[in-house]
Amino acid sequence: MSSPLLRESILKMRQRVLRRFPWMKPLAKKILGRAAGSPRGVPGRSLARRLLGLVGDPYKDYLRVEAQTRCENQGLYLETIAAMPHKPRFSIVVPIYNTPRGLLPRCLQSVESQLYPHWELILVNDASPDPSIASFLAKYCTSAGKVKLHTRPTNGGISQATNDGIALATGEFVALLDHDDELSPDALYFLAERLNKNPHADILYTDQDKISDHDQSRSEPFFKPDWSPEYFRGVMYFGHLLAVRRSLLMAIRKGGSGGGAAGVEPKGPSDTAFNGVQDFEMALRLVEVTNRIEHIPRICYHWRTTPGSVANHTAAKPDLGRLQVLAVQQHLDRLAIPATAQAGNEHHRVRLVPRTLADPPLISILICTKDAPEFISRCLESIFQKTSYGPFEVLVADNNTTDPAALKVLERHPIRRFSMPEKFHFAAFNNRLAREARGEFLLFLNNDTEVLDAAWLNHLLLYARQPDAGAVGPVLLFPDNSVQHAGVILGPRGTADHVMRNFPAASDGYFGSLAVTRDVTAVTAACLMVAKSRFNAAGGFNELFRNHYEDVDLNLRLRQSGLRNICVAGTRLIHHESKTRKANYDYNDRILLLDYWEDLIDKGDPFYNANFHPEHFDYTLSTRELTR
Repeated sequence: MSSPLLRESILKMRQRVLRRFPWMKPLAKKILGRAAGSPRGVPGRSLARRLLGLVGDPYKDYLRVEAQTRCENQGLYLETIAAMPHKPRFSIVVPIYNTPRGLLPRCLQSVESQLYPHWELILVNDASPDPSIASFLAKYCTSAGKVKLHTRPTNGGISQATNDGIALATGEFVALLDHDDELSPDALYFLAERLNKNPHADILYTDQDKISDHDQSRSEPFFKPDWSPEYFRGVMYFGHLLAVRRSLLMAIRKGGSGGGAAGVEPKGPSDTAFNGVQDFEMALRLVEVTNRIEHIPRICYHWRTTPGSVANHTAAKPDLGRLQVLAVQQHLDRLAIPATAQAGNEHHRVRLVPRTLADPPLISILICTKDAPEFISRCLESIFQKTSYGPFEVLVADNNTTDPAALKVLERHPIRRFSMPEKFHFAAFNNRLAREARGEFLLFLNNDTEVLDAAWLNHLLLYARQPDAGAVGPVLLFPDNSVQHAGVILGPRGTADHVMRNFPAASDGYFGSLAVTRDVTAVTAACLMVAKSRFNAAGGFNELFRNHYEDVDLNLRLRQSGLRNICVAGTRLIHHESKTRKANYDYNDRILLLDYWEDLIDKGDPFYNANFHPEHFDYTLSTRELTR
C-alpha cells in the first residue's frame, strides 16, 4: 500500500476508534498537534492541520484556502468539464437598470471568466434613463460573443425585465444574475458537475457572500442548509446563485399558478406584483411542483453592498417584508396549510401562526417519571393550566414513585397512570405508553419540562399533520433563557448533538435558524410529537438503546422512510436537561448508534453546511470542505 493510502487508512481507523472511545482524544490530539506544528514539507503536517481544523480569522482564512485550491484545481476542473457526458447549457439573465458606474463591466466580466464554457448571456436593458448604459451595452454586444441584448421601450420593473430575459433563453437551465453582482469563476462548473451527478435536478442553489462596492473585499458568507421547505417559508434563503430548469419556468408561466397580490395572473414566471421579492415568490411556486432541489455548498455568488441596497442593510426597502409575508400566505393557501403568515421579530423573517381546526385530533402526551415532585408538579400543572388546545390526554409511566409529595401530584391531575416498577428504560417505557395511547398523535415529553405557551400543541400539530412530517419538536430553553435544544445535527462528538446550545433565546441564530421553523435531521425526545401511525410504521423506539440516542435513531429511521423532521421555533418550553437522571454516559449506546448509522454520520448533516466544523454545533467555519 502506498504511503498516502496507508495514512488515510490509519486515519480512518483512528476516527472509528475515537468515536467509540472518545476519552482517547486528548492523546490523539497531542500527537496530531506535534505533526501539525512541524515545519513545512514534513510528511503528515498538512493532513494533521486539516484534521485538527486549525484556522485563523475564519473567513479570511477560508478565502485564502479557496483561492489556493481554485488555482490548484483549475486543471482538474477543465479535465472534468471535457469528460462530462452531459454538458448543460446555462442562460444567464441579467436585468439592467441604471447600474452604478463601473459595476456592470465587473458583473459581465465575471460571466466571461467562467471555466465552464457552455453558457449564453442575456442582457435586458429596462429603459435605463442613463444614456451611458445603452452606449456601453451597444459596444459590449458587438465585441462579446454568446450575448443577447434586449432593450425595453419602457421601464417594466425587475419582474418584467426578468420575464423578457427568460423568454429569450435557449439554455437547459436559467440562472439569474443581478446587474451589479458577480459570479465566482467556477460557479457554472459546480452547477454542471452537480447536474452530471444528478441529471434530474430541477432547481440548484449555491452559497453566497457579499462584496464591497469600493474595494472588492468579500464578507458575510451565507453557508446554507440543504433543501428545507420550512426554513424557506421563514427565510428567503435560496438567494443567489439560483438556477432553474427552463422547462419548469415555462410550466409555471403557462400554468399561471401565481396570481399576484392584485389577483392578476403573471405573464411570465416572475410576478410583477412582487417586485423586490420576485425571485422568492417565483421559487415558492416552483417548489410546489418539484422537490428535485440540489444545494451546492460553495460560494458561487458575490452580492454587491451598494448604498440603499438590501445587501447593505436589511431595512433598506421596508415594503419587502410585507411582500414576503404576502407571498408566503398565498403559498400556504395554495397548499391548504391552515396557518397565517406573519412578520417575525427580525427583518425578512416570517413565522406561521396555526389556525383553529374544525375537527382537532386527540393528542396523547406521554411522560415517564419517578419521584421528583418539584419537576412532575411543574410539568403537569403547566400542561393543565396553560394548554389551550383540546382534546388531549396525559399518560404517565410511574417508575415506582414512593415520594409522598410526588404521589399527591399524580393523584390530583386527570392522568392515565401506568405502573412500571422495573429498571428505568426510556425506549421500552415510552413504547408501552404509545401502545396504550388513544390519540392520533403522540407527544413524548420529559417530566422536567415546563410549558410556557398556551398554543404549544397547536404549533407542533401544525407541522406534525403535514403528510410528509416525521418527528416534530420545539425549541427548548434552559431556565436562564439560553437554548438547550434547537434541533440535532450529526457530527459533533463523533455522533450527534444539539445545535446552537447556549445561544441566547432571543437570538436570530445563523441567518434566522433560531427565529424560524426549519427542517432538521433530528429533534430530541424530551419533547417530540409524531403521528402514531408513523411512529408504529417506524417500529417505535429501538429498545436496544438503554439510556441514550434512542431518539436520534428514531428520527433517522423516520427520515430514511422519506419523512421530514422539524424543529418548531413558534413555541418554546423550559427544560431542566436530564436533572432527573444520572449523568452517566452509556458507551454501549454510542457504539450501537455508530453500528447503525456511522456511514450516514460520515456524510455530514444535510442541514448543517459542510463548510462548518463537524465537531462544533455553533456554526464555526472550517476549510475542510475546500480541501477534500
